[in-house]
Amino acid sequence: MINQKAHWEALAKKNARYYVNSDKGRKITEEQFRQSGQETYQRFITNDQLITSRQSILDFGCGTGRLTEFMAKDFKKVIGVDISGTMIAQGKIRLGSLKNVELIEIDGSSLPLPDKSIDLVFSYLVFQHIKTREMVERAFADIYRVLAPGGIFKVLLRSDKQKDMRTAGGAELNIAKKQLKGYTRKWVFRC
Repeated sequence: MINQKAHWEALAKKNARYYVNSDKGRKITEEQFRQSGQETYQRFITNDQLITSRQSILDFGCGTGRLTEFMAKDFKKVIGVDISGTMIAQGKIRLGSLKNVELIEIDGSSLPLPDKSIDLVFSYLVFQHIKTREMVERAFADIYRVLAPGGIFKVLLRSDKQKDMRTAGGAELNIAKKQLKGYTRKWVFRC
């Protein structure tokens, strides 16, 4: 099995912006990158009426801070985590002037955060890259651990079938309809 950390380090060194957001192609400019981040943030955070607390947010799989940058305008405390140290380093350069942002390289097995400390955990197109269902479930359990009472975990996944799972990465999380009820009860949560 591919080493997730080494894999994302290699991708980050090749072209971090592209591997964070491939919609604009390999030659994505910083301006296009920022614009796409702002649009995604507005669509999934700003316009979401369920998100009422603006105290703390965790950007799970933040990359170089494409969305984190815009979270900093609305939230008192912003934490971005990523498995790639190269992406975190680039994010610290990009967002260095934002005093309410902390970017942390993680090992992929646990979050270095206190229990019940985060109001909102947001993850955009990250979990389809995680290699096994067990790894996804461990991450969901750890996210649940750090959510404050009343907190929300909002996760977005790709819904299309990848042509080459070796390139896209990711565990297939296909679930039979009869299993879906138990799965959603277990992992779709609001504290």
